[in-house]
Amino acid sequence: MNILYCIPSLYNAGGMERVLTQKVNWLATHTQHQYTILTTERVPEGGPPVCFPLNPRVQVAHLHIDFNADYTKPLWSKWFGHMRRMRTYRKALTDYIRTHHIDLCISLCGKEIAFLRHLPCRTIAELHFAKNQRQQLLMANHSGWFWSLLGRIRTWQLVRAVKPLERLVVLTETDKSDWQQAGCTNVVVIPNPCAIKDKGTRDNAQRSKTVLAVGRLHEQKGFDLLLQAWKDVQRDKVQGTKGWKFRIVGEGPKRAALETQMKELGLGNVELAGCSTDMQNEYSSASLFVLSSRYEGLPLALIEAMWCGVPCVAFDCPQGPAELLADGRGWLVSNGDIRALSTQIAYVMNHPDEAAVRAGKAQDYAQATYSEAVIMPLWIQLIEP
Repeated sequence: MNILYCIPSLYNAGGMERVLTQKVNWLATHTQHQYTILTTERVPEGGPPVCFPLNPRVQVAHLHIDFNADYTKPLWSKWFGHMRRMRTYRKALTDYIRTHHIDLCISLCGKEIAFLRHLPCRTIAELHFAKNQRQQLLMANHSGWFWSLLGRIRTWQLVRAVKPLERLVVLTETDKSDWQQAGCTNVVVIPNPCAIKDKGTRDNAQRSKTVLAVGRLHEQKGFDLLLQAWKDVQRDKVQGTKGWKFRIVGEGPKRAALETQMKELGLGNVELAGCSTDMQNEYSSASLFVLSSRYEGLPLALIEAMWCGVPCVAFDCPQGPAELLADGRGWLVSNGDIRALSTQIAYVMNHPDEAAVRAGKAQDYAQATYSEAVIMPLWIQLIEP
């Protein structure tokens, strides 16, 4: 069987790219199917087209449609350019499927989701964000009734697009329920597997006094909120918090804005570390992990931190943290409540024994639930007719 994955790009060091690479590598090793990944965006000049290593059996093709080229244009110009590129993409993808005898197309809900149901092969969509992600993204960058209405329209368009598909794969039971309430009867839950293989961790005594956050430097991840919370911890000079540092691992378009905010807040003990090639060491060296996202699908960084036995604090954002940290596996804070987040961070710093107990529960849960051995057979069952 010839299986085609559609994703905007592979050059980003993002969670979606990393998860897709991990899954396709596993499938190429454990099945005899043929796998191709097809991208739409142009690779930045001088940059590598693929960020994460791929199994030699996996082919990569680039259409260079370049939807990103219209991103900064005025609204009407953006719309006309988008429609023109959509026509080009639909024809190119349809021709590719027919020419290469593709049996199954799996979309990561990029631009092709609008016409996926019309393609001449089996079609599955996998969504790495919650159902209302399109609206959440718009409202994170804009305010007012127009953008709220546009967000609702965009969500309606997505529901309409995925209803006729063979399957819609989501990451959590909560999100599945939301889709079913919208009338989708084709929804299945397959979480993302943890990319970290080693089940061993360093002794807690070897961990540094480091608060760790991981993710793309993007509005979604809420690092601006986390910096403010960290400033509150430092300003209040809570007993037991002296000597701690704050490290953000990731790269993205908000770096300059975060650097400016750090200067304005006078934060000298914060490091924007960029991307890391050894995430297991990042987690195993930290004494606390904080997830400050405004919204998620199922936060992979939180799963990885739990896997490595790091105590975790998270905003109760949609979706994922509430399910992951339930039953005493960590601490949840009301979504967007900066003051509550700073208070909880300080509390964990000062209660290492309780933190170790919760981290142990989280580690047992993550390793039993999110390993490749548990998750990937679910994909084989789904793709094999």
